[in-house]
Parts: sequence; structure tokens; C-alpha cells
Amino acid sequence: MQREFSAKQSIITPEAVFIIGTYDENGVPNAMNAAWGMQSDYGEITIQLAKHKTTDNLKKSGAFTVAFGTESTVVISDYFGIESGNKINKIEQAGCHVRKSAHVNAPVIEEYPVTLECKVKVTAMRPAFWSARLWRCRRTKRS
Repeated sequence: MQREFSAKQSIITPEAVFIIGTYDENGVPNAMNAAWGMQSDYGEITIQLAKHKTTDNLKKSGAFTVAFGTESTVVISDYFGIESGNKINKIEQAGCHVRKSAHVNAPVIEEYPVTLECKVKVTAMRPAFWSARLWRCRRTKRS
């Protein structure tokens, strides 16, 4: 049986769920749910993002964290993808626990078991392709 897909359908599944963590100019942590990302080289990931509060934060700070959505974080991950950080403090509303990354100026959300600490390497627009050099991969402990 043959099936055709339209250009507006995802055809490579399952897609990963990346939670991108940043600080704004006031040091308030923010998180967004991003599905378009991949490892693009050793020690490097590429994420593709449209304009969001997170992309504004990335332009200013040049640093971010990437946590991976898991079965145990599906509710929080979904919430980070539904709400806008321009309207509310998603971290606070979700009841997440955050600490500052030891290696970059970005938040580590402690509810996620694995977090990558990253710095922006290259950016391009239309859509916004964010290529990040991976600084360190560390497993965070849940409390």
C-alpha cells in the first residue's frame, strides 16, 4: 500500500522533544518546547526555531540549555509548548525547580533527567536556524 504525504505533515517520527531553557535580560528563566533539532556534528546540535521569547533571549545571552522530554515530563513539556513566555512565567506556573547552569548563563530545569549546556555558535534567519556548540552534557539529579 502506498501513501502520499503533504508537505505540511511530519514524516520522520517519532520526533524528539527539546526543552530550550534561557534567561531573559532580567534573569527570569524561560523554557520552550522545540521539535526541530538534531545532532549536526560531534559536540554540536542544531535547532530550528521561529521567533519566540526564547529566540530573543538567545540573541541577547548567546547561551541556553536543552533538556529532553521524557515520559515522566510529558505534562510539563506539553505545557512549555502551549503557553507563551511573553505572557506568563512558564517555569513558575509549571512549578518547576531551576538552578543556574555551571557552565553557561542558562537555567537547568531539575525535573528533566538530562540537560545539555550550550552556547550559540552560528545563527541564520528565515526560519531561524540556531546552531549551538555543545559545552557539556551532564545528567541532572532529581530531588
